[in-house]
Amino acid sequence: MNRRQFLARSGVTLAGALLAACAGGSTATPTATPAPTRAPATSPTTAPAAAASPTTSASTPSPASQPTPTTGVARSTTPFKIGVIAALTGDLAASGKRHVDGMQLALDELGGKAGGRQLQLLAEDSAGSPQQAVAKVRRLVESEHVDAITGFTITPELTANRDYLHQNQQLTLVSTAGWPDLTRNPTVRSPYIFRTSFCQGQYEYILAQWAYDKGGFRSVAFMAPDYSTGHATADVFRTYFKKAGGQVTTEVYPPLNTQDFGPYFQRLSQSIGDAKAVWTWFIGADAIRFMTQFQDFGLKDKYTVLSTAEVGDEPYLKEVGDAALNIISAINYAARYDRAENKAFVDRFQAKYNRLPGHLEYWGYITVMILAKALDAVSGDTSNKDAFLQAIRNVRFQGPMNEVHFHPEAQGLYVTVVVRKVQKLADGTLGNVVVADYPNVHDLSF
Repeated sequence: MNRRQFLARSGVTLAGALLAACAGGSTATPTATPAPTRAPATSPTTAPAAAASPTTSASTPSPASQPTPTTGVARSTTPFKIGVIAALTGDLAASGKRHVDGMQLALDELGGKAGGRQLQLLAEDSAGSPQQAVAKVRRLVESEHVDAITGFTITPELTANRDYLHQNQQLTLVSTAGWPDLTRNPTVRSPYIFRTSFCQGQYEYILAQWAYDKGGFRSVAFMAPDYSTGHATADVFRTYFKKAGGQVTTEVYPPLNTQDFGPYFQRLSQSIGDAKAVWTWFIGADAIRFMTQFQDFGLKDKYTVLSTAEVGDEPYLKEVGDAALNIISAINYAARYDRAENKAFVDRFQAKYNRLPGHLEYWGYITVMILAKALDAVSGDTSNKDAFLQAIRNVRFQGPMNEVHFHPEAQGLYVTVVVRKVQKLADGTLGNVVVADYPNVHDLSF
């Protein structure tokens, strides 16, 4: 199959994925995302400086200028509304849809209730656009009067909304975006905002050390999207790989939603030097296109791919086939992680969706379960906002990967980071096999 055929196949496959996602969500035309700016490097020893967007300190919340959300006044008989900001159209639609699938599984297991209250999931399409995410958050808070906001597929959606959520004292569980400042920077943290997914840098600092110590790599090249997350994650991997003794030979940053990686692969090939591996960070359709086109351009057999995002992720393996073989990735979820609670979770997910779950489904699932546990702890009574916030901080239960609980300072979850490799399984299919695990990683670990 030549390069042109590969690109055509990628386009057809992605169109199918987008149609599937649109079937359950909005059909509105996505709003164009503004040109992102590079975020400052994350220091491994000190909290990073506050980003330009959020300006309100968590220690001095401003009075809410908008109608007060129902959290704090709800009675146990009223539904508990969970608003979800997710990309359900556009190139990130597969990511948003997968995340909502995990939430729906949790709702099914709970029978749609917790603490004696009905749970309602209200998913709004951000299309990966910060402006659209802002509009949808305000609608959920001011018109729907949701009790909790979750989601945020990419960091720019989150940074555009942080101040509004904090100022309105809106309970928020960020369940996808990994913006480091949200939990690592004391001037950006908020007592009303928790993170149930990951922090950018958690995977990178572990994979960088593994690549040098266990993988035997001494030099690597970088390829990641040219926006804040791509650069922030590259900064952490670079810091720890160099600290271990390695070198980075070249760095190439294509824009988000790159359809043809050819020019960027050519640039990579011309400057890669003696590197034997390429570290990547791509999500959604970009991840799929990267994998298929990396093979198409004849690079797969020359360089090992190291990923800390969705390149090599389980839900994409059937679609991309052998293009994913031998990809090594670090993440905080693996469907084949050997833990009884995870095996049970995978069985339930497969029974409902006829496929394996990935990290996006896992994050959606535990986010709803955290809210349910907190509601149970207060018997569904959220009239005392401080008591309900404390109930969330106190949540502890055995989840698929580890005991689910929050770091007391950062308000992000403790996670188990796994290093895994795509291999041929006994039945001839492809699957991620865990080669190392690192428990009790939190947002201040690096």
